Amino acid sequence: MTRRFFSLAAAAAAALVASAVPAAAQTAGAFMTNPAFRDPAPRRCTSTVELQHCAAHDLRVADAQMSARYSALRKRLGTRARQRLLVEQRQWLKQRDRGCIERGRGGGSIASLNVAQCWVSVTRARTRALATWRA
Repeated sequence: MTRRFFSLAAAAAAALVASAVPAAAQTAGAFMTNPAFRDPAPRRCTSTVELQHCAAHDLRVADAQMSARYSALRKRLGTRARQRLLVEQRQWLKQRDRGCIERGRGGGSIASLNVAQCWVSVTRARTRALATWRA
């Protein structure tokens, strides 16, 4: 019975790690919605998987703040300015993923954390930029 329990526990742990695809291998959107990293964030962020989980939580928070700022800005703009903002935001999203994924090209266990932390900091910077965006 004990041996069976440990086998099931090991299989569950392996499945969790397998579903926690490294950040360097996906987009920011896929990373923050990965079921392995659901809220709430872990109490401690010490292991690689816990650090990734915490980064996914931080990215969700940063993304929600940016989305709120973006939506509020769109409401204040005319049609042409809204279109310009939309094009700019789409370009920014692509660049965020490309630029941050480049930081993980070296590989290793820290690579995915570098990518995730880049996504968080770049998203926070975009939120600040949207606050001063002019049509």
